[in-house]
Formats: sequence, C-alpha cells, structure tokens
Amino acid sequence: MAITLAQVAKLTTDPLRKGIIMNLLRECKILEYLPFENVSSLNSVAVRWTNMPDVMWRRINEDYTADEGDFEQVYESVYAFGGTLEADRVWKKVRGSLIVDPEVENMKMYTKSMAITFGDYFLNGNHATDVDGIEGLKVRIANGPTRQLVRFSATTDILDPTASAANARLFFTALETAFEYANGGDVQMILCNVGVKLGLGRVLRYAALSGGTLLDITKDQFDKPQYTYRGVPLLDVGLKLDQVTEIITNSEVAEDAGADATSMYFVPTNSEQGVIGIQLDPLEVFDGKKDKSTADTTVIEWWVGLAGFGSYGPVRAHNLETPASWT
Repeated sequence: MAITLAQVAKLTTDPLRKGIIMNLLRECKILEYLPFENVSSLNSVAVRWTNMPDVMWRRINEDYTADEGDFEQVYESVYAFGGTLEADRVWKKVRGSLIVDPEVENMKMYTKSMAITFGDYFLNGNHATDVDGIEGLKVRIANGPTRQLVRFSATTDILDPTASAANARLFFTALETAFEYANGGDVQMILCNVGVKLGLGRVLRYAALSGGTLLDITKDQFDKPQYTYRGVPLLDVGLKLDQVTEIITNSEVAEDAGADATSMYFVPTNSEQGVIGIQLDPLEVFDGKKDKSTADTTVIEWWVGLAGFGSYGPVRAHNLETPASWT
C-alpha cells in the first residue's frame, strides 16, 4: 500500500528520524503529496499499455476476432540518497554556552539540502547527466506522447498572458487543457515557480474573472497558507541549492528560440496513469562508522526512486513567458 512521507512522520516514534522527515516535508512540498510504495529489489517493473485491444460488433452465428492489445514493460530503479554528518564531540560539552547548537543547525541545513535536491531531481533529473539519481518529470514527459506537452500559446510565439484579454483566455485554455490531459483531470498537485504561482491571480484579475472555485487559499499541514487551483494544491517548488536559480527556471528555451520561458506541471499520483515514489524501506537514520574518535557520525539514507505508469499521466504546460516580463 502506498503511503506518503507525512503519514510516515505520524507513525514514527524516533525523535531524530521524525524531525528529519518533518524538515523534509517543510522544505519540499512535493513530498507531502507524493505517495511511496515499498519494493523489494533495486529494479522494479511497471507495465504500460501501448495499444488497446480491438472490440467488434458481430452477427448472429459469427465469432468475435480475438485481440489482446499490447503493453510494454518499463524498468524503474531505486537509488541511494542521503549523506553523512559529522559533529565534533566537544559540542556536547559546551552546548549550554552556545547561541545555537551546531549539531542541530547542521542537521537542519542537511535536511533542507536533501529536500531541495529531491525537488530538483523530481522535475529535472536526467540520466544523460547523472545516472545515479532519479529521472524526473521533464524527461519522462518528453519521452511520452506529444499530448502530454501542452503549449500555452496559440503559435510558437511565447505567451504573455496579460498583454491582452485574448492572451488571458489562451492562458486559461491551456491550464484547462493540461489539467484534463493529466489522467482525465484526476490531478493531485500542480507544480510551478513562485512567479507563476503569484501570477495566476494576476491573470484572473486582468481577465476580470472571479477566483471562485478556480483559485483558493487553504492551509497545509503546518497551518501555512496553501494556494489551490480547482481544489488541487498549487506548489511553488522553490530554489535550487544555490538559493538563486528556480528549480522550474525562468530561462527555458521557448519555441520562438528566446531563453525567457517557464512551465507548469500537472501531476497525477497513482499506479494507473500517474507517477508514485518507490522505496526499499522508509528513510533511515543510523550511526556511521567510528573512524574518528573525536567526532560522532550520523548517516541519513533513503533508497528511493520514481515509477511512472501509463502514458497519459503528468503533463507539462510550456512556452509561457516568465512572469517578470508580463505586460
């Protein structure tokens, strides 16, 4: 049975492991909504339909023609993700005189780095550049049916949604199309950068539309404001490790050849027409090797991957001008 990291946190009794998981959830919103299925090997097989079987109308006293359709096997893998933290034993002796606890701060920084890295690879992971990490949605969608790549603009020209009322309508037409093409509208999260997240309300105001059920604000599990579009969480996936570059960048190459575009991703999370996480076991935290008598060592390790099912799951809506350049 698939279980989210948020559910694992509720079941975890070890304070250190629970704290690490909660930090991951705070820093990577994707992990709050992505379910994980336990697997028993480094490589697993997902089955994907390729051709539907033919059915027919028959006449009395005639037989049906048998046709089983076709499917393909897709191999998905788990990868070791985590790292080792070292802390000099002296910090335990002087902890009461410090403004901050170095061990605690280092753990916070490390788990934030893990969260950022997972979010980055979830979108941008590519085996052409790193075979040791998960392959992300951008590559998976590019290798799928062309229907799963939706263009915001009517032509190859990049779309500025606030340049005209017609452009605003094109923007929402693309949103509705991408939403519907992602597993028939059964979407669990919509991913974008902060400019697009804030810009959605801007386009609504420009088009003189009421937010209503389209755009709303609820609360996440940490009681923070959570934007939703048609009831689905609208998640800003944040910045890369350099804390400057957006994970979903504002410098994608548009179809008009300019490097000033961005995208949105519509993600179903199921084992029919979607993507889920796979793991050997839930995230582990354990003592590392005692190579140094002067330092305590902690290892965080998670054998984790992604599995994609079906051909008509995640959708990327692209060719949208970066919000900073909207009229």
